[in-house]
Amino acid sequence: MKGVLYYFSGTGNTKWVADKFESIFKDHNIDLKLINVEDKEKVKSECLKKNDFIIVGSPVHTGFLPKIVCNFLDDVKFQNRNTKAIVYSTQGGKSSPIPLFMGKCLKKKGYKIVAQSSIEMPNNYYFSIGRKPDKHSIEKLLASAEKKTKYIVENFINNNVIIESKSEMKVLFGKILFNIFKKSMPKLSKNISSTEQCNKCGMCLINCPQNNITFENGHAVFHSKCILCMRCIHICPVNAITYKNEKIIQTQKYIIDSLKLKK
Repeated sequence: MKGVLYYFSGTGNTKWVADKFESIFKDHNIDLKLINVEDKEKVKSECLKKNDFIIVGSPVHTGFLPKIVCNFLDDVKFQNRNTKAIVYSTQGGKSSPIPLFMGKCLKKKGYKIVAQSSIEMPNNYYFSIGRKPDKHSIEKLLASAEKKTKYIVENFINNNVIIESKSEMKVLFGKILFNIFKKSMPKLSKNISSTEQCNKCGMCLINCPQNNITFENGHAVFHSKCILCMRCIHICPVNAITYKNEKIIQTQKYIIDSLKLKK
């Protein structure tokens, strides 16, 4: 048996869970290939191949899916109809209705949803909404996330169906909230800037999923295509990127190691 997991991960939460899926499936002698939806060529190539199951993982941005994941679900043409599918979201809260929306998208493409779950992970946007996670709470969340991932895999192997997030109203509310957020995003993205500590290493520029960053007058400049994934803030090696001119503690610095960053 073999499968493929498509994911998008701004600061590592969704990729961290994807790595756990890969490791746990491997313990059961099942191969799982991980593909970042930012890599459109790999996505296009893999969708033409035969897999026994697929997994789609995404973070939640202000109650809904990031635009990059919405585009993936809308545009991708899967070949393996009637194949089993697992969908999961990662978010700073305990649960999200977004896996329900993801599941419906895959059902329309002919997939059979066998697991639909949300996994709580550390909040990477705490400086605007929520509470800053400390080391103990992060460790606790990661242990719980790994346990839940094992639970999903074991039930999948035993042909048990796990369906969470059944509220259509919560999905609708998430869409409304996200549409409001999306309209204000160009304005919100202006809150991100770099300090004179920026050493022009290029990490933020080459790893931005929206190609939204340029270097001007000796420092990084952020433009209007930002989706506020927070990657640039948490990967900066000198912590030179600020939000509303305030330096942010990089709480994702261990989790973000799970990303395969360009250098």
